[in-house]
Amino acid sequence: MRNLVLLPLALALIGAAATPPAPPKMPAVKQPVPKLAPPVPLPTKPVPFAQQLQRIDGLFARWNRPTTPGCALEVTEKGVPIAVRGYGSTDLEHPFPIQPATVFEAGSVSKQFTAAAILLLAEDGKLKLDDDVRKYVPELPERATPIRIINLLNHTSGLRDWGSVAELGGWPRGTAAYTMDDALAIIARQKQLNFEPGAEYSYTNSGYTLAALIVSRVSGMSFPRFTAERIFRPLGMSSTGWRDDFRRVLPGRAVAYSAKGVLYEQDMPFESAYGNGGLLTTVGDLTRWAEALMAGKIGRNVAADLQVRGQLTDGSAIQYARGLFVTRFAGLPEISHSGSTAGYRAWLAVYPTRAMTVTLLCSTSDANAPDLGRAVASVLLGPTPAPARPADVGVPTTAGQVAGLYLNAHDQPLTIVDDKGKLRIAGGGALFPLSTDRFRLGDDSEMTLSAPGEVRLSSPDGPARYRRVAPITGVAYTDYAGRYTSEEVGATYRVIAGDGELRLRLENRPQIELRARPVGADLFEARGAMMRFRRNPAGKIESLAISIPRAFDMRFARID
Repeated sequence: MRNLVLLPLALALIGAAATPPAPPKMPAVKQPVPKLAPPVPLPTKPVPFAQQLQRIDGLFARWNRPTTPGCALEVTEKGVPIAVRGYGSTDLEHPFPIQPATVFEAGSVSKQFTAAAILLLAEDGKLKLDDDVRKYVPELPERATPIRIINLLNHTSGLRDWGSVAELGGWPRGTAAYTMDDALAIIARQKQLNFEPGAEYSYTNSGYTLAALIVSRVSGMSFPRFTAERIFRPLGMSSTGWRDDFRRVLPGRAVAYSAKGVLYEQDMPFESAYGNGGLLTTVGDLTRWAEALMAGKIGRNVAADLQVRGQLTDGSAIQYARGLFVTRFAGLPEISHSGSTAGYRAWLAVYPTRAMTVTLLCSTSDANAPDLGRAVASVLLGPTPAPARPADVGVPTTAGQVAGLYLNAHDQPLTIVDDKGKLRIAGGGALFPLSTDRFRLGDDSEMTLSAPGEVRLSSPDGPARYRRVAPITGVAYTDYAGRYTSEEVGATYRVIAGDGELRLRLENRPQIELRARPVGADLFEARGAMMRFRRNPAGKIESLAISIPRAFDMRFARID
């Protein structure tokens, strides 16, 4: 189950003297956000094609008007376009209809192209997937267990996500004009990893930023030029390139927006880092790529190599391959990836057993591209057999005995909720009991009560073990007050004892603060971030570690 327990930090911090200055924000475009239309019922039996198209149009009715941003869609079956659609406007200040030729940013759909570039160089004999990354990026710290190129491609490197580190430092992506050099500097100053390379899976943009850098250094040409010569031009992707300079004017590009209450505001990616994202393209070009992927027409064997799923050092297979998720949907094999950058949203999926591709690019943050793309696929694929599921056995234990906050070894939270006697994962769906100690979560994950106060989660991202956090009372908040600094983050926080909480203020920006509530012994939580204070042998607080979904155990030393 993808992104099962990740909770957004959403720090909304701005300002840090050592970070590059933010470009001026474009003026907000205020347009009313239409109410969400009722969901369109999906077919339970075959329906005529004209009705299928009506159902598809109904999925996008919310954005099918000149006063909203929107989406472009292309679906092919056996190489023939069967649905090509445009909804909404490219620019709310100068309305023009979105068309199949409209250019969008593809977010993390970009990663498969970066992975393909690496695989092409491997086919050329210029690098090996088992090479130590430091062979090509010596700026990185030397480590006992080297990070291999393959670890970059399947998110098993242990590298902290550079954007998450920047966010903790007060400059989230979108608030500073980050370049490749800036991203590399953040990655290179990380002394610690999230985990030993190969041991676990954790989605991180850092791996793909480094992969793009490796392509440039090994090929001797810029990453945009290499991908243009080896991928885009051979496949006829004439409208595709990279956002390597966010200031470059690009005719035909849709402006991206975010929904703010009942209004839309511009939300463009003002940065020039790429590889992890930054692909500028159209639904037609992405469809050409998807057809080549399905037909095996990328390099000698690159199309197949992209689909090789990752494997952890304990032998566990994960659903992430090389820039692609390899999983199942509606009982069928699905090769896919979603994307999200600023207000852009994207989805690309291939259903090889039905020779079908679905490409969706949107310019608004309120478009859930994976859900919309799969809804389109459901309409066109028609009735499919439901996956076999074991019968539920009823509630095997008192829900209150299981409910609570659990943490894994990296202080990543899993909250089990008692919902009127039934259990569910906060933000992750219902838990269906299969036995006295085993629960089903979705179609592809299970949770086991492995010991008192301990659960084990098995998912397509690999296994994980969580321990329950014992509640605490009588917190001495003044013990934690002081200043804490981190070279890895490049920031200093002042911790202030409050009434039943701690307030963390980014130094030099006192008007911005996080409010942290106690959840365990020396353990606090603020907006999904877990904050663990550590004591010296004398019992005095000496450091603070902050863990967020893509950056674990960020150490801050107490300096007063």
